[in-house]
Amino acid sequence: MMALVICVESGMVCKLYSLMITPYTYYVHCLAHQLQLALIAAAREISDVHTFFQNLIFIINIVSASCKRNDELRAFQATTIEHLVDIGEIETGKEVNQVGGLQQPGDSRWSSHFKSICSLIKMYRATCLVLENIALDGSTYSQRGDAVFSFKLIMSFDFAFFLHIMKNVMGITDVLCQALQQNSQDILNAMHLVTSTNTLI
Repeated sequence: MMALVICVESGMVCKLYSLMITPYTYYVHCLAHQLQLALIAAAREISDVHTFFQNLIFIINIVSASCKRNDELRAFQATTIEHLVDIGEIETGKEVNQVGGLQQPGDSRWSSHFKSICSLIKMYRATCLVLENIALDGSTYSQRGDAVFSFKLIMSFDFAFFLHIMKNVMGITDVLCQALQQNSQDILNAMHLVTSTNTLI
């Protein structure tokens, strides 16, 4: 039985149209998107994980609130990269050590949560420096207060612990999510990936 799967990106709905004449039309969610939704829902059920993501979003919002702050972040990151290259901590090459920004996690995208964590780990020092600047030079008391609160959060053991442990766990599941999105994925390989991911977790 032949079938055509079309992924509609706006609603992330996959429509399965049978090429045989049939009175039924089937609508199913993309496997990868279903997995991401399930992972987000399961993770949010754990209060400490939910709190961690709320704090992560809060910190990123404070640092990325304006073009000026984003420019500061990139400038600090460029200086950090230059220093690490000088002392031999990181390698140089084509398309490596690029200065980016902090990624916002999406409500329904597990992979965006993973990218958000990775971007903060990569730009951790630069983020701390921006928060320190806002705490000192923020134009309003609320900006300064939010920056002080965010700085205390990002420097806390609990936040740093969850930042790294969630990166490890999500790195494993992200491999599965990316694999399920490949057009050439077959069901046997997908089942093997699910089993191996479960074992690794």
